Amino acid sequence: MPRIAPAVSAMLKVGPLDAPTPPRTGRRAKAQDAELLGRVPIFADLSKRHLRRIASVAGEARFRPGATIVQEGTAGEAFHVILDGNAKVVIRGRTIDRMGPGQFFGEIALLDGAPRTASVVAETPLVTIRIYRRGFMKLLETEPSMTVKILGEVARRVRQHSRTLVD
Repeated sequence: MPRIAPAVSAMLKVGPLDAPTPPRTGRRAKAQDAELLGRVPIFADLSKRHLRRIASVAGEARFRPGATIVQEGTAGEAFHVILDGNAKVVIRGRTIDRMGPGQFFGEIALLDGAPRTASVVAETPLVTIRIYRRGFMKLLETEPSMTVKILGEVARRVRQHSRTLVD
């Protein structure tokens, strides 16, 4: 998974710890967000314009070490891309993975809002780009061509996963 340069995250203005932050403003920050979002598989086939539109509904969030960003079993309400820091993925109390800058979680929550299959907990101070499902769904309603591309990628991933199960 690609990693964002530490210098990029150092340039980004962040809000207070653990507080929801409004979408960031400024062309430079949104252009960086759009570029990073383009590395997420479900967004990889989108145009730069579409990536900028998604970045326009994104905000930045900061979490203290030990903070639970998403909780296993709760409704999926947001997608995150890690800008800076490290987190662990926990299922039924057991750490199964660790993530760092450039990695992401919750992309399927953007589409279905179903209960989370794992918790994600900050291990260090953590900064993410956060996209809430509600804003993302409104964006999809106004951008049918983006919706079709995202659905195509989701279908491709389901098909690939189905083949893996059969093989």
